Amino acid sequence: MAHELREEMTEGSHTDPTREPISDVIAAKHDKTLAKLRNLLIQRGMRTYIVEYLKLTLKSSTWPAPPESTQHRYPPELLIFAPQGWRVATVRIAPRSGAYLVDVAQVDGRGGLAPDRRYIIPSHESARVPPLLPGYVTDGS
Repeated sequence: MAHELREEMTEGSHTDPTREPISDVIAAKHDKTLAKLRNLLIQRGMRTYIVEYLKLTLKSSTWPAPPESTQHRYPPELLIFAPQGWRVATVRIAPRSGAYLVDVAQVDGRGGLAPDRRYIIPSHESARVPPLLPGYVTDGS
């Protein structure tokens, strides 16, 4: 019992709401939204990959009690890569608002890594997401 409480406190200590478990229905909506954005980026020749996060917990027990298992889904991420293989951006959908969370990789003045720059784009303004991504070239329309 104490171990389970300690585990729940540790898991619940994140402050980032994009890392909270979501339902299968919300995950399906996020998948669909990110797939549309991914198709647009692929048409422009950009390399992308969608990552699905699942947490599966298996607990054994002594006979005659059956073993238990739980599964939690987390918001999927769309990763965008440069031709050299570096991650240049990550796009997520905020679980509550549906806004796009765009984290663009940054470099410092010496060519080292710097913290990502985060943009929050409202869900109804999806056309603003691609121009934020390094390597995305607009067609002028």
